[in-house]
Amino acid sequence: MEGRRVRFLSVISVSIIFLMAHNARSQSRSAAAKQTVAKESGVPPKSGMRKLSPAASAWVETTLRKMTVDEKIGQLLFTTYHGSFTAADTAAYGQILHDVTDLHVGGFINVTQGSPLGIVKSQAYPTAVLNNQLQAKSKLPLLIGADFERGTAMRLDEGTSFPTAMALAAGGDVKDAYTMGKITALEARAIGAHWIYAPDADVNNNPGNPIINTRSFGENPESVAKFVTEFVRGVQENGGLATAKHFPGHGDTAADSHIDLPVIRANRARLDQLELVPFRAAISAQVDSVMTGHLNVPALEPDPNTPATLSHNILTDVLRKQLGFQGLIVTDAMDMGGITVRYAPGEAAVRALAAGADCLLMPPVPDAAFEALRAAVKSGRISKEQLDASVRRILQAKARLGLNASRLVDMNAINKKFGSAAWQKEAQEISDRGVTLLRDTAHRLPLDGTKPSRALLLAFYADPEPYPGEDLERELRSRFDSVTTLRADTRFVNASILKLPPPESYDVTILALFVRVSDRKGNVDMPAEQAALAEQLYKTGKPVITVGFGSPYLIERFPQAETWLAVFGISDVAQISAARALFGEIPARGKLPVTIPGVNLKAGFGMELPANPMTVQPMDTRGEAQLQPAYAVIERAIADKAFPGATLAVGYRGKVLMHAFGKLSYDVKPAAVVPNTMYDIASLTKVVATTTLVAKLAEGDFAVPLDLDAKIERYLPEWASGPNAEWRHRVTVRHLLTHTSGLPPFKEYWRTSKNKQDTLTKIFAELLDYEPGTKEVYSDLGIILMAEIIERLTGRTLDDLAKSTVFLPLGMKDTMYRPAKKLWPQIAPTEIDNNLRHRLVQGEVHDENAFAIGGVSGHAGLFSTAPDLAAFCQMLLNGGVYAHQRILRRATLAQFTVPQQLSGGTRTLGWAVPTEGGSSGHCFSAHSFGHTGFTGTSIWIDPDRQLFVVLLTNRVHPTRENTKIQQVRPALHDAVMEALGLATAAAPK
Repeated sequence: MEGRRVRFLSVISVSIIFLMAHNARSQSRSAAAKQTVAKESGVPPKSGMRKLSPAASAWVETTLRKMTVDEKIGQLLFTTYHGSFTAADTAAYGQILHDVTDLHVGGFINVTQGSPLGIVKSQAYPTAVLNNQLQAKSKLPLLIGADFERGTAMRLDEGTSFPTAMALAAGGDVKDAYTMGKITALEARAIGAHWIYAPDADVNNNPGNPIINTRSFGENPESVAKFVTEFVRGVQENGGLATAKHFPGHGDTAADSHIDLPVIRANRARLDQLELVPFRAAISAQVDSVMTGHLNVPALEPDPNTPATLSHNILTDVLRKQLGFQGLIVTDAMDMGGITVRYAPGEAAVRALAAGADCLLMPPVPDAAFEALRAAVKSGRISKEQLDASVRRILQAKARLGLNASRLVDMNAINKKFGSAAWQKEAQEISDRGVTLLRDTAHRLPLDGTKPSRALLLAFYADPEPYPGEDLERELRSRFDSVTTLRADTRFVNASILKLPPPESYDVTILALFVRVSDRKGNVDMPAEQAALAEQLYKTGKPVITVGFGSPYLIERFPQAETWLAVFGISDVAQISAARALFGEIPARGKLPVTIPGVNLKAGFGMELPANPMTVQPMDTRGEAQLQPAYAVIERAIADKAFPGATLAVGYRGKVLMHAFGKLSYDVKPAAVVPNTMYDIASLTKVVATTTLVAKLAEGDFAVPLDLDAKIERYLPEWASGPNAEWRHRVTVRHLLTHTSGLPPFKEYWRTSKNKQDTLTKIFAELLDYEPGTKEVYSDLGIILMAEIIERLTGRTLDDLAKSTVFLPLGMKDTMYRPAKKLWPQIAPTEIDNNLRHRLVQGEVHDENAFAIGGVSGHAGLFSTAPDLAAFCQMLLNGGVYAHQRILRRATLAQFTVPQQLSGGTRTLGWAVPTEGGSSGHCFSAHSFGHTGFTGTSIWIDPDRQLFVVLLTNRVHPTRENTKIQQVRPALHDAVMEALGLATAAAPK
């Protein structure tokens, strides 16, 4: 910011609402028109500004009496600064100090800056520091404002990002406008800003409007009025000043007032019925300020060269007298073309004040404005009474904010009151509600995230943007197996140089069109070269899903688009909402707030697309009847005392059936097993927790990735000092996962170990039984080491890591290590332990080594339920995703479930595979994988048939000597296959 001469991009948004293109033409302000107005308006309403306390009122009057004429003139001026680090000896800092000390400005406007790479926003902490410094140097408290139409993130990097007004209106809930205003005001105050230049009260009824568009709440004046009212309440009930803009309504224009003077060709009757409706509502809601529009409105101002901002007829006669507004009248930015092409900076400032404006925003030459105002007051062109009236209103606004008592912000409180994750979640939900499906003739939505799919993403930006669609691409990459991205904008990559990849290289195209409102551009349309490539794309024969980010009117250009999703904005929340809606994570229920005439889409239209929960759904009653033979296997086993009770979950093609059998124990009056009964799942811990975390580490989900073929001494240096040095140095992570490391299967370390470190020390010193990689010997010890590697690489405990990255995302609320004691009575008991604990074990891990370690281990320790494990299994069948939560990539899952040569094909990385005489029975396909647990649990998953079977029992109750489970498992699995008609059919390849 070099003095005041630097042109900022995206400064105060010039609000302009679209008005319905009525065929009525403007009329001069005749006596007849005035009579009509008097009839329609009746007695001027009172705005009822919020009253000040006696002390605050006294401060205003005392301060006003003590002010010099120069100080009063300065209060009318509001200049700009960029909230970034600004050294005290720079020209930029000198300029803002000059504004404070020499011009006595009433306040500042936080703006963005332009750069070769695009818009540069301010930052929260530098903004707060500058605000405090400027407040400390100013004789009077400063009023700091910013264009926060879409929340503070519109101007500050770290703020809460909201959708556009049109997206909010598409969601249909006016409470969202209140929430948006509230959060925006609270964040603004946290960094020392007070004045929110929002809401946009324009009625967007002109599809060709180049500057309002999605900034408006829509084309219906009553609806716009409701949203405006709630936004005003949200701001002003939470410590901010709200601003209704751009009076008398910027919606029905086809020109950008940043460039020249748009004309509103509506008669007074139409203005009263349309444009002025939201402003009346805002005034009734006691809005603190109204921003003028740089507009020619012949029905109100006959002089074609007098914009509303400079019109006494409009600001004083209509806004003050007829509408009864008593608050601050503030100009739109005075450096805009609608003003500067007609008047010099000083003359424009004088005319605005004479017309009735109180605050002059962004005069292009503040010193010229100051001198011209001083001369006008001295000459009598501006009366001292009028000057005092404006200054009084400004001081009253400052007192209403409490700035007369406290003007500095607490720097230590900023990160508690700004950029809250909870607020961003609310903003995202508001954005989600606004997603609107305008067309889907091919019924392509929602996309199925459980099936393999490759996407081509074309991100076209109708403005300069170095990396279009960044947030959308990130969201899509977590949902598609692969994404190929082509980008184009108007500065960095021209669409004419792009070439579409071969159609066989992708399955579906996402055409993302980013067409936003941008000042001084003059249109809201796509560049011709981007449109040409889009036309080419529609002819490839591959499915194309078009997402309109920004102007909804763009759909008129592409009648051949079969699927069109509108999100009304380009921000991060809009891109996230679009990705969610594409895959059915959220429903598309938004309704158009505007009419799109070229394709006959009326306001209120929107196709209903329900959400797809992407969770296992219950089987119908036929499935229950079909599986009776499998139930009979378990019931016979219970009768044979193989175990006292069990839960069973059978999932098939996305549907699941769960059933509970028997009792928790053999007590006299035992509790019955229920579907949610929690069991000690023993060695299922190895796959549900440990193997899954290893897979996440291997795919680079954490700061330090895991190399499966790295020697384990890289991660566990103590390993290298043990015996069998030659063999030991060759043991890799892959050896541990395939049970080919040479470690013995089991050791009773619990007899002497007091904690985890004791056990690890013993394993590090353990003699290897065989040369690594020469055979497969199932070993708990290797998985105990694997858990230690996980903890050392992540710096987190195994239970915390599993909970946060696997269980919580999958909704596995009943899966945990070390259940709380209050849960123990509902947990199936295991063995009567006569060796270590000398009591019935219930609610504590059965495995003695895991117990000695502390209850959390890689090889055992988890407790879970059939419903939780059903979700886990379905996640694996879905290719690593469940309930729209990506746990593993499909490629990673394939890597971890293919049989490994090291184990002779009997093991994958962590999992077992079907073998002759094994627990899976005779019918699971060759691509199946599973695992068993010592306590009587098992999981088997058949991806070819989209099938899983979860069996949970406490077969070790009351003693581990009961091994009848070995016959039950294969019998059950065969019975399930036979019941589903899969016993003889070959599994599809």
